[in-house]
Formats: sequence, structure tokens, C-alpha cells
Amino acid sequence: MSTRKHIERSQLDALIGRITQLGYDPPSSIRDSERPDFILDIRGRNIGLETTSAVYQEYKRGRMLHRTGYPAGCVAMSGLQDGERRRSNDEIVHDMLTIGGPWQDADEGMVDWREKIADSLNSKRSKLSDPDFQRFDENWLLIFDEPPLPDDVFTYDRACRHLADLFCQAPTTSRDFESVFIYSDRYLFRWRENQLALNYKRS
Repeated sequence: MSTRKHIERSQLDALIGRITQLGYDPPSSIRDSERPDFILDIRGRNIGLETTSAVYQEYKRGRMLHRTGYPAGCVAMSGLQDGERRRSNDEIVHDMLTIGGPWQDADEGMVDWREKIADSLNSKRSKLSDPDFQRFDENWLLIFDEPPLPDDVFTYDRACRHLADLFCQAPTTSRDFESVFIYSDRYLFRWRENQLALNYKRS
């Protein structure tokens, strides 16, 4: 199994572990595929599942730089976001090691998070509309959020509001997923039939 497929399967397993606790039946079979990534059989219905990660490339690079160059160092990664140009490793490391730098406004951070989710959602909606994308009884999308949302009251109060605003905008593609799941550690959001639901896993 390729590294990419291993990651996709671990994301799928995490989703199944949560939705079965919410009353979904576990899949009776799971088949690897491409376009979409998996085919699930749930109560006799074939469901195509596409998976993706909502993550800034700069955050992924920072995580690698931390692991390879500063494994014992204390770093700040909350400000690592993709900008208009691709920054150098030295610039990223400088920001990571500048612990006393400016803090991002919490409201601005939630707007940035919504836009990060929107980028992943719109990319996969376009893929779903391609002629060679297989379609089934239902097509689901799983967006795995990295890094996950912080576990605080401010975020809890605002996350649903931002996602509802995103999903209430009409898609620009000819097709859409029947269900969209956004997995963000304790938070599991589901958009289905024009309704947004949140399952919050308490400690």
C-alpha cells in the first residue's frame, strides 16, 4: 500500500469510528478505488468516498523542518499559512522560532480556517463533476482538517456559523456530494440535505 493510500485509509478508519457511534451501520465492505478513493457498501448501498486534507503546504513544510532540524526545539506553527509566494525554508524556520511574535486575531483565524476548508471543498466538487469520476448511490466527501481546531469555547461557538455560511453559498459545479464530513479532532461536522450537524467528542 502506498503512503498516500495508507494515509487515506487511516482517515477513513477515523471517520468510520465516529459515525458508527452516531447510528451509522459499519460498512460491510470497503474497496480501494481511484476517483473516488474508496467504495463502501452500507446496508446494500454503494457509497463512493473521496478523501482529502485541508492543510496549508507551509504548515506541512514547517512540520517537516521541525522534525528534521529542531526535534527538541519549542516552535510556533500557528502562523504558517500559504501566501502569494512560496517562502524559503529559512523564512519559515525564522517564524517558527520567533515565539514572541504577534498573535493572530481569533476572528481572523476562523475566517482563514473557513477559506482553507472552502479551497478543499471546491477542489473536490470540481473533481466530482469530471466525466471520469465514478458516481454511486451516494457520493461522500471527507475533509481531514490539519491542524485541528483548538478546543475552546470561542472556536466551538463560531465553527458552525462559519461552515453554515460556506455551505449556504450555492456551488459553482454541476454536481455536489450527498454528504460532506469535516473531521477536526474533537469536532466532526456533517453537511447533508442542506443541514449542518456537529458531533463534539468530549474528553
